[in-house]
Amino acid sequence: MDLVADARPSPFIRGRQHQLKFQLILSEAAALFNWQGSRATTLADVAGSLNLTKTCLYYYVNNKQDLVYQCYVASGSMWLGHAQQASQLKGSGLDKICAMVTAHLDQYASTLRNEAPHFAMLTEVSSLEKAHREDIFQRWSEVFELCQTMVIQGIDEGTIGDVDPAVITLAVFSIIQWFPVWLNRKHTANIKEVVASVMDIMINGISAQSHQFEQILLPKVSHKSVDSFDREAQKQAKREAFYRVGSIHFNQKGYKGTSLDEIAGSLEVTKGAFYYHIKNKEELLYQCFERTLSIEQLLLEQANKSADSGLAKVGCALQYLVNIQLSDQGPLIRYRSLPSLDESHRKLVLKSSKRNSDNLGAFIRQGFDDGTLRDIDAEIAQHILSGAIEASPDLLEWVKSTSGKQISRDYLNIFINGLTIKPNVN
Repeated sequence: MDLVADARPSPFIRGRQHQLKFQLILSEAAALFNWQGSRATTLADVAGSLNLTKTCLYYYVNNKQDLVYQCYVASGSMWLGHAQQASQLKGSGLDKICAMVTAHLDQYASTLRNEAPHFAMLTEVSSLEKAHREDIFQRWSEVFELCQTMVIQGIDEGTIGDVDPAVITLAVFSIIQWFPVWLNRKHTANIKEVVASVMDIMINGISAQSHQFEQILLPKVSHKSVDSFDREAQKQAKREAFYRVGSIHFNQKGYKGTSLDEIAGSLEVTKGAFYYHIKNKEELLYQCFERTLSIEQLLLEQANKSADSGLAKVGCALQYLVNIQLSDQGPLIRYRSLPSLDESHRKLVLKSSKRNSDNLGAFIRQGFDDGTLRDIDAEIAQHILSGAIEASPDLLEWVKSTSGKQISRDYLNIFINGLTIKPNVN
């Protein structure tokens, strides 16, 4: 009797053992980076969580930055894999986009059930050394172009609305990138319903009928001037300049890659003048969040006053929040920098952030009551809209257009009216 060959790879193959251990290290490191940021994570933390010695880690990576880079390589491969699988399916461009998003949702749900590895969010690419930074950008560009090709197919077929495909691609990415922020273990119990809700909002939007965005005048977020004779007002205006420029640097370079010397230099002040107003880099990051939360609150209050229906308030608030990111009053700090704060500051930011999120949720509930919003999952809609705002600064990097307001309307149209063409209702 002939023996049947075992199709499974032998566990005694040394190279396979090395690869499996390396993947386990990347997964554990990614989980820690996502939760507390690379700044607060040491190689000793990663080794300890795996019951390894720190010396053992050096067999797999050169140093912490190399570990961050390898985690980002793994994330890029995962993203590209989902995009490639979706692009090879039979069906419309819209079908392929939906398959890609669903694959990401299922992937992260499996991670929460401890059935799949963790993958790092690409939040600190700018802090990598140049060669690694360029490599990750190239990998991300490949994912972007493949997704954009599927979008273009959908536009040509008429299954996706005729909007700049780069804008649509970024909108889709905003939905996927925000999954790790809001998806939690309670969602895994009914993941099919969660997937269905996300797909419904992405395809059909949140509005009950076709919605046209009105032209808006972006409110001023500060009336203080450095030319004022009020000395305290002058100090506050200078501090706000530090917070705005600090937000630019933190958004582009991450916490580790941000230099206080560069921030001071861009404002043409000495480092000593910087320390007169702000204690240290940690304090600057926290104040950037405080500024963002205050502006968000102001704009949400203005949207509540400026519009009547729930849908109009949501649309107005989104335009305010996205347009300020693209204006000279922006940007707002991106919440992906939150893990770089110490725990006490992080808790304060999360508390204020929930307040603003609840205000947006109130607009959604009003839309249910007045019939301007469809019967959707309000919690999931709130998360998707928050992710859209968080990712909106990427529009300036990827979209070739001179009109910030037109970009924002095209971008937000996807969340309000959906990817498909919603007929006008008279």
